[in-house]
Amino acid sequence: MGEAESKAALAGLYSQGKEPRLVSVSESGHDEAWAIGEALFIIPAIPSDASTLLEYALRLRREATFTGQCSDCGATVGLTTFANIDNTPLNHSSIPHRSNCPAADENIFPLLTQHYEERAGQTLEQKLKTATRQTRQKVATLQGSRIPIKNAEFEKWATAFIDARLEDSPPCGHLKANVAQTWNMSTGDGSWKCNECFAYYQETVRKGEAILSYREEHTCDRCRKFAPPLEPMMIRVDNFFIVGAMCSACSTESQQSPKPRQSKPRSRKGTRRGSNSRKRR
Repeated sequence: MGEAESKAALAGLYSQGKEPRLVSVSESGHDEAWAIGEALFIIPAIPSDASTLLEYALRLRREATFTGQCSDCGATVGLTTFANIDNTPLNHSSIPHRSNCPAADENIFPLLTQHYEERAGQTLEQKLKTATRQTRQKVATLQGSRIPIKNAEFEKWATAFIDARLEDSPPCGHLKANVAQTWNMSTGDGSWKCNECFAYYQETVRKGEAILSYREEHTCDRCRKFAPPLEPMMIRVDNFFIVGAMCSACSTESQQSPKPRQSKPRSRKGTRRGSNSRKRR
C-alpha cells in the first residue's frame, strides 16, 4: 500500500465511524494502544488523579485521535511516510494542533511530566489515601442502595466479598500499572476496572451489549437467592467500589442500624450510701 492509498484508507476509517477499542496498556501505565478498524493508535493515558486542566487536554487529544479532528482548534489528522521497507511505507499520523490548543504537544507534555514527577515523590500510603478520598467523593454523588458503614455485619460481609474477588478476578491494565486508584466492579461482569474502563463498560450495559442470563440477572449478590425483582446495591470499602443488586430482604437489612446494646441493671450491692443513711449504732 502506497502513501496515497494509506491516506485514503485512514480517511475511510474515520468516515465509517467505527468504535475504538482498547488493546493494551503500557507497563508504566502512561500510554494506551487503541484500535479503530485495522489502525492502531498510541495515546497518553488519562491519570485517575489528573488535574482538571490535564484531564481536559488529554480527553481533547483522545477525541481528536478517535475522530480525526480536534474540536478545540479544528486541526485534522495528517499522514506522513517516514520509512520504506521492501517498498512498504511506514506511516506516521499526527494532528498539528494550534499552539494555543490545550492538546498541543508543547502544552500537554509539560503538564504530564509535572504530574508524574509529583506522583513519583509520593509514598504508596499517600497515593492510597488520595484514591480512597476520591472514591468516597465519587460514591457520595451517586444514588441508590448503599451499605452504611455503621452496619458492622454488612461491612464485614462487604469486606469478605471484596477480598474474595481480589483473589480470583482480573484487574484491567491501568490497575496493574497503578494500584493506587479506585477499583470498580460490576458483579455481572466480575472483573476489576479503573474509572476509565468502568465508564466504557457501563456504556456497553446502557447499549444492551452486556447481557446476563435471566437467572443471574435476578439472583441476589448477597444471599444468592433467586428473588426478582432486585434492588440496586453499591458498596464502597476504602478505594474499592462494587455495584450489583440485592433482594428486598437483604436491602432492608443493609439499611438498618445495629441494635443498641442493652445496659445491664446496676447491682445495689456495694453501692455507696449517702452520709445521712449510715447505720445507727
